Amino acid sequence: MSQETMTPDGPSPRPRWLGFAQLALIVLAIAVALYFARAPDRVERGPISGAAQATPVVSVVKPAATEHTLVLKLTGTVTLERKTTVVSEVVGRVVWVSPKFSNGGSLAANEVFVRIDPRRYELEVEAAKMAVQEIEAFPDMGKAVLEAKLGQARTKLALAELQLARTEISLPYASRVISSDLGVGDLVGPADDVGRRAKLGVVYRPGALQVRVPIPQEDLASLAPAAGRTAQVGTRMGRYEARVVRVSSVIAPRTRLAGLFLKFPENAPPDSLPRPGTFARVAVEGPERAGVYVLPESAAREDDRLWVVRNGALTSLAPVTVGRSEAGWVVEAFDAGDGVVVGTLSDAREGLKVETASAPSSS
Repeated sequence: MSQETMTPDGPSPRPRWLGFAQLALIVLAIAVALYFARAPDRVERGPISGAAQATPVVSVVKPAATEHTLVLKLTGTVTLERKTTVVSEVVGRVVWVSPKFSNGGSLAANEVFVRIDPRRYELEVEAAKMAVQEIEAFPDMGKAVLEAKLGQARTKLALAELQLARTEISLPYASRVISSDLGVGDLVGPADDVGRRAKLGVVYRPGALQVRVPIPQEDLASLAPAAGRTAQVGTRMGRYEARVVRVSSVIAPRTRLAGLFLKFPENAPPDSLPRPGTFARVAVEGPERAGVYVLPESAAREDDRLWVVRNGALTSLAPVTVGRSEAGWVVEAFDAGDGVVVGTLSDAREGLKVETASAPSSS
């Protein structure tokens, strides 16, 4: 059946081929849409030439062998090697206590700071003197008997005088008081006689002060031998000269650190020294080493290896570490080739071809 179209004048015939053309156009549009819908999201590209394939440039330093004195910067704490508990060797009531015998007080050597009621001991001395005089008044007894009795009497007199002297308490060395709550009227004496009240206070001598400094084992090895080395100790009270007197015989199980023990000079004024418990910054002077490199820490890689450029290629090297200080990483000198690589370096590998550029000075 033929198709017809309407016009104002009435129906007019429409060519059949026009319908087929429209249908063909629709099919073509659908095919084009399907083609682009199945096209890949990315276009595979070939190798890119230019900057991506350029030889990487690395920053290097060219170290020079030198002499270097290793100085280790550490921290520590002022502690006490020992403390002294003050007790009375005689029983009695306290009749006087020096105001210096209190927390923070300073006592001079042989300075009396506690007095115990001496009356009982004074009477014992008088009785012992009278016993000696009584024996001396009878010289007609046998010589041997006289000498024996007189010797015994004089011994008792000496012991009585010793007990009397012990009613005044002092120490043969200068000391500082840690604690004491002793008061007039307190009964004191040996522990067997008065029990817990035997303790009059706790003091320490300035010579017992020490600085305990934890130190990594590798740093300790760099100081060998450590004992006898000089050090500077800084606290809020000031700066002090000190010397390493010994090294701990064990390693701390939790931190795996060794310990240095430093002492202050014996002639240092006691009142000028820091108090126990004070935090301290310590600089220990190590041995002077010749023929070493002092490298920036940025040269160190994993396991203390580094990259050296030789003949335009990277070479991995593990230098012998002498120690570390504020100056840098101290290592024994080695063949540095075209320089030691510093700073970050991505995709580094043995034999990688590189170009070198001098690292900027840190000064």
